[in-house]
Order: sequence, then structure tokens, then C-alpha cells
Amino acid sequence: MLTLEQIQHTHPNYQAVAEQANYHYKSYVGGELYKSGSYLTQYIGENQAPGNQYAKRINSTPLDNHVQTTVDIYRSFLFRTLPKREIGPLINNPLVEQWMSNTDQEGQSMDSFLKNASDLAMVQGSTWILVDKPAYRVETEAEAIAMGIRAYAVQYTPQNVLDWYYERNVAGKMELRYIKVRESENDEYVTFTCWHRDTVEKYKVSKDGLTGSYIGVIEHEEYENPLGYIPFVFHAPLHSPVKGVGISIIADVANQQKFIYNCTSEIEQHLRIASHPTLVKPMSTDAVAGAGAILNLDESIDPGLKPYLLSPSLSTTDSILKTIDKAVEAIQRMTHTSAIQSTWGTPMSGVALQTERQLLNAKLSDISDTLRETELAMWSIWLDWQALNMPEDFHIDYPDTFDMRDEHLELDFLMKTRSSGVNNSEFDKEISRQIVALAVDDVDIQAKILNDMETESEEDFEIHTMTDPRTGKNVIVRSQAEHLALMDQGFTHGGE
Repeated sequence: MLTLEQIQHTHPNYQAVAEQANYHYKSYVGGELYKSGSYLTQYIGENQAPGNQYAKRINSTPLDNHVQTTVDIYRSFLFRTLPKREIGPLINNPLVEQWMSNTDQEGQSMDSFLKNASDLAMVQGSTWILVDKPAYRVETEAEAIAMGIRAYAVQYTPQNVLDWYYERNVAGKMELRYIKVRESENDEYVTFTCWHRDTVEKYKVSKDGLTGSYIGVIEHEEYENPLGYIPFVFHAPLHSPVKGVGISIIADVANQQKFIYNCTSEIEQHLRIASHPTLVKPMSTDAVAGAGAILNLDESIDPGLKPYLLSPSLSTTDSILKTIDKAVEAIQRMTHTSAIQSTWGTPMSGVALQTERQLLNAKLSDISDTLRETELAMWSIWLDWQALNMPEDFHIDYPDTFDMRDEHLELDFLMKTRSSGVNNSEFDKEISRQIVALAVDDVDIQAKILNDMETESEEDFEIHTMTDPRTGKNVIVRSQAEHLALMDQGFTHGGE
């Protein structure tokens, strides 16, 4: 049993990981959560100004959320085509069907669960996935099916994984030997679970309602871990040199977003000052603010003390706007989304567009590979919990290429090519095939259309004769395929 001090102990990298994960998550969610982070640079003496000017400036500054846009773009490509799963004889198992349709016992399917895991990992750097099973014992599989007793998946954010430890086994593989997670928390209690290879410990710790400090352990339970290993999967699109620590792929985007956020605040302040310039006057001069206001100037006042207005130059706003545009372009370059998002500036050349798409394709392909590896690990643990063997024909296929073709541009090119004046039936047929491939997504419908095109071509073929140049004999040609084959052999049309 752990002491209170041991329960509060965290991994050496936990504090830095948790702080970064919080910052990136707030940058992704935006709204009030982002405002609560107070990411605007505070002016000197602003916190002493009356009326809490800093809080007012935060409330009046909008956020242009580039982090969420980037994640949404990546997700739209990654899951445009859903993964294909060939699970062999497992398809007839009712528990497998429940596992795929309700992976987390909260209504999320396998695809939905992994979409959320992918989003969180891209934003926060990683997510931990536990595949657990209730300790309730059943006598038969029918009883398990009836009661819904099966293994399920749970996600943990980096903030809730407090401590972990890896060690190499005899084969040289790094294995997770210990992990401590925070399960839930309220004003009175916190619950923790500690996983070891042979046992699982659960702790309920009381809290001080005012300070939030831990008081003592009030409940402790210990269970056997029948698997003999810790059933956690660490999912991270980008791994760091430290095991159990991932790198957020939107870290630089979040920093640029914060820079744009501060620039937007400067514009808002600049426009406010320009609309309501500062009036400089002696104390003896009476002035009333607002449209049509009257300023009473004493006749005996020194001409050098004439009131005047302080108003900023409008060129400052233009400079800030140009700076924001440059920051947005930087975000698009670092995320390889210029070809998708760019709507201003110098148009990209064809080679530049192609290169940008290839870079994005490579990045998405790497993320897709990590998702496939994570799902395979989840299936392996789930099958161990259910005492099932992995079928030999078990296979999961995630998309490895993400074609970002401009289909409208390609279709326009094909239509222009068809009307270019090239008089050749095979050329026309090839153009038609490519148009069908672009316009029709369903593979079966594509095949049917192409088959019908070939049949119609054969039916419209006019039977004629061709001459063998070696013997001078005529041969009757009855199909387009035969006609093309004889042309390749040097046959000529009859009478030529």
C-alpha cells in the first residue's frame, strides 16, 4: 500500500507535460477557456488601473482559432475514408460486435473513439488508452453477452497520468511496468488507480475543501491483474526521446495563434484610441466629452497651454494587419495547408502546389500509421481479456495516401483535351475512362459504367476486312479489340 506522499509523487516530466497540454488544449477549444488562460501581454501598470482594464481587454479581444482549423483539416483527410477491418471468424462473435459499435461503453464506435483519440493526441501530444474489463466473474459466454460484461476502452489525457515507468524486458523491448492515473476528483475526494504487472490498486483520498490539499487515504482496494502486463496503449503522433511523452504537432501553431491574438488586441486598442483621442488640457479648462461637446477656454490662459488632441497614426493599424497576414501565412507553411487555405497573395505555381500536397500527404500518412498501430494494440489487449486468439487473417487497413487532387480543375482539363481535335477512338475512350474515375466515387459503379462502355463500343463496331501485308490475304475483323491487335501487326484496311 502506498503512503500519501507516494500517491502525490509524479513523474519528473509530468509538470512540464501537463502545463503544455493545458495550454495546447485551451488553444484548441478557444472561447471562454482560452480567455481564462490570460494569454494577452499585460501593459505596465494595467493591473493597477481602475475597473480591471486587463480583464476588459481580454473580453473585447476575439480569437482567430487556427489550431482548431488545422486539426479539423487533418481530421477531414485522415477519416475521409474510414479504416477497413478484416477480422475473420471474430465477426460472428456478439461481444466483438459490441466492442466495435460501443468501444468505450459510452456509445462511441471504434471509428469515433479513435477520431477523438487522434484529435486529443494531435493537440496535447499524446493520449493514454486503457483497455480494461469489469472484475465481475461470469460462468458462461452467454451470461457475459446477456450482462454486457466485456473489455472496453478508456482515454486518459496527459494531465491525468501522473506517473509511469518503463523497463526493458529480457528481449530488449521497453515494457510499461507501472502507471498511476487520476480517475476522478471533486471538492471532497480524489480517486487514483495504480497498475502493476500483477496487481491493480485503487485509492480514495480525502481533500481539504478550502486549500485542495490531500488529507489522507480513506479507502484502499487491491485486485489481481490476470493479464500479467499493464493494458495501456500510449498513442502519440510524434514521440519524444522520453518514453511516455509525446510532442504536440500544433505547438508552433498555438504560439503563432497567441501572437495573432495579441496583435488583434493592439488593433482593437488602436481603433478605440483613434475613435476617442486623448484630450490634453490645463486643469482650469472645462470640457465635456461626446459629439457636439463644448470646451470653455479662459481668455487669460497662456497661448502655449492651448488644449490639443493626441491621436495615433492610421498607418500603425495597416502595419499590424500586414504582420497578422504574415503570421497566418507562416501557419499555413508549417502545417502544409497553403494549397488548401491560401486565398490571397501571389498564387502558388503548379510545382509548388504539388510539393505542398506531397508534404501534407507524408505528414498525414505518418499520423495514419500511428493510428493503425494503436488500434492493433487495442485489439491485442481486448482479445487477451476475452481469452480469444488473434485470427491469422486478421487485418486492419488505414489509408496511407491522401490524394488532394483538384478534381474540378482536372475535369476541366480533360474536357478541353477531348475537344482539342485529336481524332482517335482509343484517345476518346481513355479520356472517358478518366472522367468516369473522377466523377464516380463508387468502385462497383465505376466498373459497371466502364464495362457498358466497352460493350457499346463492340456493338457499334462496323465489321470490315483488313489485309495481311505479308501474304496479301484479307481477314474479316469483327471487334475493336481484334482491329487494334491487327493494326499492331502491320495489317492495313482492305483496299489500301
